[in-house]
Amino acid sequence: MHRPERFRLHAPRSFLAWLEHAVATGEANLDEVSVAEVWALAGLAVLARKNGGDELRLSGGGDRAAMRFAHAVGFDEVVAGQGGLSGEAGQTVGLRRVMAIDVVEGIAREIARMLLPEEEEDETLRSLIYVLVELMRNAVQHSGDPLGCVVAAQRMDAGFRGYERSAVQVVVADAGMGVLEALGATYPDLSDAEAALVKALQPHVSGSFGPGRTGSAFNAGMGLFFISEMAKLTTGRLLVASRGAALLLRGGAGYEQRRLSFLRQRSFPGTLVTFEFPLDEVKDHAALIETISAKAQQRTPERNTSAWVRFEPPPDGTFSYLVRTIAEDVEQAALVSRDQLQKRLFAREAVALDFRHMDVCTQSFLHALLFEAVRISWAVQVPIYVENAAPSVRTGIALVDAYARGG
Repeated sequence: MHRPERFRLHAPRSFLAWLEHAVATGEANLDEVSVAEVWALAGLAVLARKNGGDELRLSGGGDRAAMRFAHAVGFDEVVAGQGGLSGEAGQTVGLRRVMAIDVVEGIAREIARMLLPEEEEDETLRSLIYVLVELMRNAVQHSGDPLGCVVAAQRMDAGFRGYERSAVQVVVADAGMGVLEALGATYPDLSDAEAALVKALQPHVSGSFGPGRTGSAFNAGMGLFFISEMAKLTTGRLLVASRGAALLLRGGAGYEQRRLSFLRQRSFPGTLVTFEFPLDEVKDHAALIETISAKAQQRTPERNTSAWVRFEPPPDGTFSYLVRTIAEDVEQAALVSRDQLQKRLFAREAVALDFRHMDVCTQSFLHALLFEAVRISWAVQVPIYVENAAPSVRTGIALVDAYARGG
């Protein structure tokens, strides 16, 4: 008798193998599935979107638990081209389409608040927002999928399906070009999709600038590096499946407990990234970001340490910009950098950035805002003042300062 399929993150091969067969035949039957976690449903939905070319046709009567769960989390709405459902507070955030950068931060905060009610510790909330923003923005900006991405999240309480500790699981999936093609132009020596995934987990790796550099105006190439390091440090799990290859990273308390394994002959027709970590792991978000930043600096060429970014109040009359007005909008950050910061620095005028009310800033956003400005500040020896920066934000700024000068 055929064993019912169970699509769970601790054993993702089952889903990827089933999906390969479904794509090959053009039909996906969820009646074959007894259990499907939300990450698998997001991956299936992004391929079945009606205005996406009908790559997959869905079939089945809907009697199995997996199909009932799919209906409950807005699978049908996403496939039909709608935004999706909101889900159940404290348990599940339904599937949702994301097609524009300017909605990413708001959606990330909404998802985090739904999964983690107000009584939950803020530290886990901050880390969850950070991961969601990085993954969604990366998919919308770099996947090449004209329909954007699909995002969802699920809370796994202790005792549920064998979970010993309560955990939170987030997924972002797209049907775009995949990691190998995205990196291929700047890293032509990449031999295959597996090599591309390994490269993508390293710091300062991007399809928008070449080897030996530490960033372009819009991109630091740090997103997946930070998220993979979070998985390692929080005993979490990270699944990255992308056109021709898939890897599963398991974190652990010590180096010997961490494992990265390739799922041989398994991939995804696009890119699917799932991140899961225990809720009791993040005690201090700022300390976590600081630890990862230190690892990134260790793998960045040594720079002149004469910094012109100053974490202190600016002199009276200094131009000051309230960063919250463009929070996590990378394109707007680059424009503000060019039109407001760089222009004044070239004229040898000091500038100030006010980070009040910003407890989370991703490295991508800070890079877009500061990378070119820091280089100019260093060259003309005119300071950039930073006010009201939370500890984790300050750490991220210091990292940009460290690699921008000479990168």
